[in-house]
Amino acid sequence: MSDPVDEPRIHVTEDGPYMLEGAAEVRDAKGETVSSNGKAFLCRCGRSSNKPFCDGTHNEVGFDGTETADHGPIAERRDSYAGDGVTIHDDRKVCAHAGVCTDTTPSVWKLKQEPWIDPTGAPAEEIKSTVQGCPSGALTYTEPGADGEPVEQAMSPGVKATVDGPYAVRGGIPVISAGGEPYEVRNRQTLCRCGGSSNKPFCDGTHWKGFKDPVEDDEG
Repeated sequence: MSDPVDEPRIHVTEDGPYMLEGAAEVRDAKGETVSSNGKAFLCRCGRSSNKPFCDGTHNEVGFDGTETADHGPIAERRDSYAGDGVTIHDDRKVCAHAGVCTDTTPSVWKLKQEPWIDPTGAPAEEIKSTVQGCPSGALTYTEPGADGEPVEQAMSPGVKATVDGPYAVRGGIPVISAGGEPYEVRNRQTLCRCGGSSNKPFCDGTHWKGFKDPVEDDEG
């Protein structure tokens, strides 16, 4: 059995960084492993000079990290689209707008159309593969005859700072609000690290407005 002390968890600190405790790999935006155990404080104001780690800049800039995300389960918010051999579930509340679905399978996920999901637009296996690539977990799927629980791939606990985007959190790491209330445990989720999300602590795509990490070396 694993030591409870080693089980990873993320605490959102009030107007400050994410405190990651326990055994979980942390990778920076260049894909390099920068931490794998113990405790790490990860920037969420977007202004640290030592990304992905916090350097205290949130205090200097008056970062407002007020959380506004829904603590309720996705099952109560999601829309479902039944197709042949697969049902797609979509929770817009936690979408990070990574574009994996629309870029990979545009015959199913159709921008500026209603309904925007056509569950018959591609073979079931192709749809499943695309859903599994959704970093935020906004997209999930169930199969006919299953127990109703979304199908998820096994993932080791980890946090990846995506290029110019949010933290991609994998492996069912619990996220606990600054007030001590836990959010629903999910296998895939994305946490805001640009500081501008309107759905803190989760990403809402605001990083597309100009957040950069890693910053290109002008002298290179």
